[in-house]
Amino acid sequence: MKKLIATALALLFCAAPLLGTGAAHAQTLDRILKDKKIRVAVEVDSPPFGVLDTSGEPDGLEIAAVRQLAKDLGVALEMVQVTAPARIPAVLSGRADVAIASLSVTLDRAKTVAFANPHGALTIVITAPAGTKIASAADLSGKRIGLTRGTLEEATVPKIAPKDCEIVFFDDISATIQALVSGQVDGAGMSGFAAKAIADKNPDKHLESKFTVTTAYYAAVVRPGDWDLLHWINTWVFLHKRDGFFAGIYEKYTGLKLPELPTM
Repeated sequence: MKKLIATALALLFCAAPLLGTGAAHAQTLDRILKDKKIRVAVEVDSPPFGVLDTSGEPDGLEIAAVRQLAKDLGVALEMVQVTAPARIPAVLSGRADVAIASLSVTLDRAKTVAFANPHGALTIVITAPAGTKIASAADLSGKRIGLTRGTLEEATVPKIAPKDCEIVFFDDISATIQALVSGQVDGAGMSGFAAKAIADKNPDKHLESKFTVTTAYYAAVVRPGDWDLLHWINTWVFLHKRDGFFAGIYEKYTGLKLPELPTM
């Protein structure tokens, strides 16, 4: 009997660190509900996902999703405005509880954050003036192509670009857009939505999407181990996929039908 008790105690002590870690992470959703506030990392310089309207208030596809998330939780919303490269760091550092900012699901990102099930889809395209002859990746040869750091385009475009394609990196999409419309670069990689919005806003530049680099799905991300919050968000995504909420805001802000979304 003494040996059995000693063995049981030894197993309990070995498991204690793991139980402590799980308990700490399990408090995330409880803290949000107790504080009655959720902090969400968002972008406001990435149309149609997040922009500032004429009154200077955040608006866009992901902003609409964020507001619904807080409403469904029954808590106040604190939007932590970040640039694309700072979306994941904002979550990992604890500045935000979750990031909902058109973060595409990738294996590299999944090494550092936990993805919820996707709630939207996007394409990455190369956009350039109509007079610039680009029809495929091979045509990027000798061209200067602008990309925003910390984005899916940074992860995908360099892989398909010829060796003599000059990739020019910018810290936020506003700088990438400015370089494109001012002619500092021959073209740029970005979401198809952003490319259309920029072309519509700058008709004199005659911008057009040249070809699609990849199609991806975007999702909310939380810190690794925040399983309680992740489970709630997955439930939230499941229910709003069924009731048409995501399809509705997708069509409102993009003019397109929401593609069928996978479940991880």
